[in-house]
Amino acid sequence: MKLLYTKRSPYARKVRVIALEKNIPLDLVDEDLQTKSQRLLEANPLGKVPTLVLDNGTTVFDSSVICQYLDAFNDNPIMIPHNGNSFRLVVTLRSTRHESEKVREVGERIEVLKWEAFADDLMTTAINLYMEKVRHPNDFHEEFTATMEANILSAYAYIEKNLPKLKNFNLALVAVGSAIGYIHFRLPHLKVQGALSEWFEEISKRPSMAQTIPVV
Repeated sequence: MKLLYTKRSPYARKVRVIALEKNIPLDLVDEDLQTKSQRLLEANPLGKVPTLVLDNGTTVFDSSVICQYLDAFNDNPIMIPHNGNSFRLVVTLRSTRHESEKVREVGERIEVLKWEAFADDLMTTAINLYMEKVRHPNDFHEEFTATMEANILSAYAYIEKNLPKLKNFNLALVAVGSAIGYIHFRLPHLKVQGALSEWFEEISKRPSMAQTIPVV
């Protein structure tokens, strides 16, 4: 299988980490997104990475779908919980009327995919912020960039508050780590601090994360 990617892409990093963790060999093809190749455009008409090209020519995109595709190859390790139920029913007691009600709680699989979606949005925010400053270095939109930076800091606070939910090395952790790694790479003035910094430094030592650090 071929993975069309860039070494900078946090979305592609998720895929690469999953493949490394599950010992799935990928032929990495580094693409130039400024002058998109015919190979990339034929595989993905939007010219986006990552795009996975199977041996029979079938293509799989985007990163979330590719990660789910790769995770189904084997269970060593399981990066996305396979539990069939997306929720479970629990009975709670209303404090006001003292009557029981059924509540749907999010299952493990949905919890992991929720964190991946959150991390993907964080990646997009960081990319939009970086590109605004690259395209308009002397006259960037100050209100826009201030909002994006505030959103990133708000995301950091949310992640740090929920670090106990990011103990298992699965897609949730990989996605969040990839998002933070991209921010450190492109927006070093927004590096994480405190407990979140300690968490990030620890997960960055894992071989699959260390091998996929973004570079130019």
